[in-house]
Amino acid sequence: MAIIHFLNVLEGDCNIIQHDTGRISVIDVSNAYNDQDTDAEKAVKASIERAEMRKRTQVPSDKVNYRQKEIPDNPIDYLKLNIGTTKIFRFIITHPDMDHLDGIQDLYSEFEITNTWDTDNNEKKDLNTFFAGYNKEDWQFYTQLRDGKYTNTNRLALYAFQDNQFWNEDNIKILCPPMELVKQAKDNGDYHDSSYVLLFTAPKKGGGKWKLILAGDSHDNSWNYIIEKHKDEVSNIDVLFAPHHGRDSARSYEFLKTLNPKVTLFGNASSKHLAYSCYPGPPRSLRITNNQAGYIIMKVTTESLVFYVKNLEFAKAFTTKRGWGDPIYDSSLKAYGIIQYNA
Repeated sequence: MAIIHFLNVLEGDCNIIQHDTGRISVIDVSNAYNDQDTDAEKAVKASIERAEMRKRTQVPSDKVNYRQKEIPDNPIDYLKLNIGTTKIFRFIITHPDMDHLDGIQDLYSEFEITNTWDTDNNEKKDLNTFFAGYNKEDWQFYTQLRDGKYTNTNRLALYAFQDNQFWNEDNIKILCPPMELVKQAKDNGDYHDSSYVLLFTAPKKGGGKWKLILAGDSHDNSWNYIIEKHKDEVSNIDVLFAPHHGRDSARSYEFLKTLNPKVTLFGNASSKHLAYSCYPGPPRSLRITNNQAGYIIMKVTTESLVFYVKNLEFAKAFTTKRGWGDPIYDSSLKAYGIIQYNA
């Protein structure tokens, strides 16, 4: 059984996969900190910009503010306390934006990280002006890691169509980026289309596979490439971790006609930025946001795909609305079961 954790981390991403093999993958990090704050970390925590991240503004009239942005998850605590590990087999940096690198220095100080996936980018940030709400020390640490000056991990710059026994054993395939999109990002300075997009295909009963896509901040060129090269593999998927947190980011949504996800998970952005209406919804599909549910967990077995959420109030409203009865608490996950899809 694999377990996937979709954390509620302010204004960024952090996904954790507990693989059948016992390995742990972490994809991106945000709102991560240990018990020893530097002066820079203290200043970031006390900043107006950080306080704004905790607000869920312009909530649509048909949605409830469950105030989950006020109580974000700390991935470092979550990994230690909820999962019980101090070892990460692979940490995947989808692309070099601060909401995907927030707390990276503390993450590496607290965990033994065997492998690091990162693109060979040349992104630069102005240390004097860019870091409202984020810690410039994290960017400085990341550039040391990117440049090969941090040696306590095996850094891998990977591309679509590369293959590896470990990835196969863990049911991971890299859909994006190809080398040409990384080069394009270097040329134009927009790194969204150099973001990793991963396909997770756990086996299910009858010889089929569950299909889950973790989309990073991928944009239009990424999806044009993926649909051209992998259309059959990404058609009619089970779960989409929406690209760019589900934000309305002046993009095409044509790729959703192919993906046609049963469930779309929206990440950490305020409601005013989320493109609710652009993604398929009831009755043929379901949408869940960290803003409403808190962290979201999926148990993936050959028999079923089961969703759990942290927030009991949301869980009750979600199941009651659909006539599904009361959500069931799983003490091992510290979350409430709300949906089950059988193979």
